Amino acid sequence: MPKAKIAPSMLSSDFANLASEAARMIHCGADWLHMDIMTYKPLFAHQFWAYLDCHLMVTNPLDYVEPLGKAGASGFTFHVEVSKVFDCGRITWYLVTENWQELVQQIRSKGMMPGVALKPGTPVEEVYPLLDGENPVEMVLVMTVEPGFGGQKFMPEMMDKVRALRKKYPSLDIEVDGGLGASTIDMAASAGASCIVAGSSVFGAAEPAQVISLMRKSVDVAK
Repeated sequence: MPKAKIAPSMLSSDFANLASEAARMIHCGADWLHMDIMTYKPLFAHQFWAYLDCHLMVTNPLDYVEPLGKAGASGFTFHVEVSKVFDCGRITWYLVTENWQELVQQIRSKGMMPGVALKPGTPVEEVYPLLDGENPVEMVLVMTVEPGFGGQKFMPEMMDKVRALRKKYPSLDIEVDGGLGASTIDMAASAGASCIVAGSSVFGAAEPAQVISLMRKSVDVAK
């Protein structure tokens, strides 16, 4: 099982002071800084000096590879589902099945680590082709809430996906995102998660360093 990585979610930080918030998290022991990207802000990465774990919820991730690479992103995680908005305003999701290998190749060419994310309603089997084929992704992000905003309740039923991935891919980096805190970290760690994204439970804590340490210990004990 890979080394534990704790990634505070900058979605829960003080947006007016991103650089100082990033420095505070690194000082508290964070390994990564998790960046949720729904619209692109080209200068953000230049403010930081840490591993930037970027989770993209966008319609065409290929368009974001070059600008994020130039901005200094470290990891580039795209969704296996891609949204499409029709004229009536209805949003549907379809699976990335055609150009993912080109996308992964482009991500790597810019020096970033490719990963794939899946929403709670998507079967875990949908990411297997991206792990078993040529030029596979290096990380899977299992969403434990519906993506889009922070503060949601952890969905323990998503741990079945984590267990399935850990059994099939023992050395894979498996990330979980949504509702992770002191009361849920053990469930995620025991299921096999190695990368932990935590937002309000870290940024809202009186002692963020203690929360980060607790999460790391839980993952290490579960190995």
